[in-house]
Amino acid sequence: HGRGGVEPTQQHLNYFSTNNSILSSTMARFTITAALLVATISSAAAFTAPRPIISRTSTLFAEEDPTERGVSVDQDGKSNVWAIEPKMEVDTKSSEEKTSSVLLGAGALAAFAVGAGVVLTNLPDPNQF
Repeated sequence: HGRGGVEPTQQHLNYFSTNNSILSSTMARFTITAALLVATISSAAAFTAPRPIISRTSTLFAEEDPTERGVSVDQDGKSNVWAIEPKMEVDTKSSEEKTSSVLLGAGALAAFAVGAGVVLTNLPDPNQF
């Protein structure tokens, strides 16, 4: 036979099986290395100093004057707690604005109901398919 029609010999087969085992051992080493790297990174936090606890309270509802919270400490170190009445909110909307808001909401609800009714009554019959 010429060069184009070379039959695979045992030597060729050994070469390919050796390369396959090299590739599989390389993949195994890579997998083990990656697993060790992930384990090392994830356990690194175990050897660091603990982080200080950060307050997660919202400043949205914080009062303007932090000293007036209904709590004080007297000369003996005893805590005194007293009730603080909430600030009164004055309604600034006129009755006309309230009425127009209610009518606008009712109109939007009615428009949605009409639209939903039209869509639901014009659905195709599911038994047709």
